Amino acid sequence: MIRRPPRSTLFPYTTLFRSLGLTMEQTRKEMPKDTLEEQKRTCEMAAYFTHCNLQPIHQVLTLRTALNLFFKLKNFKTAASFARRLLELGPKPDVAQQTRKILQACDKNPSDAHQLLYDEHNPFSVCGQTFKPIYRGKPEEKCPLCQASYLPQFKGTVCKVCTVAEIGKDAIGLRISTLQFR
Repeated sequence: MIRRPPRSTLFPYTTLFRSLGLTMEQTRKEMPKDTLEEQKRTCEMAAYFTHCNLQPIHQVLTLRTALNLFFKLKNFKTAASFARRLLELGPKPDVAQQTRKILQACDKNPSDAHQLLYDEHNPFSVCGQTFKPIYRGKPEEKCPLCQASYLPQFKGTVCKVCTVAEIGKDAIGLRISTLQFR
């Protein structure tokens, strides 16, 4: 007999697996990492994934990934920021100890060796097509069904997240009651 987890624990995973964040993370893992530009893009995508609304245990994993990638790229200032965010979540003692060591190393040289397309202090959405940030105040188009954000050049195409709606199209929503037709 196969035991399933309670329904209350299935919902967060269902929404997580359908999210843009998971698609972005899968794409990041499949990307080549041979050149510096490819490594920088991998770091950017890992950084964007840390801003997804995940459960704390998953947030720890995303922050650890971003921390390690940025540290290897010698972007110590940004790596230190990920380390502080990770420590705020209260990870396991061995993870916390390793994170503190990396944070100490980053604090000795608080600079970033490479310029990346990531600003943690400026709120952003991630384009569902290119996985690039769309910072607050910049033009964007939305999917009327799932509300995924896209750069304006993708207006009129089918949403990659829900694969149902046309990006930028106005929609009135679901009508259920005859009172709504008046």
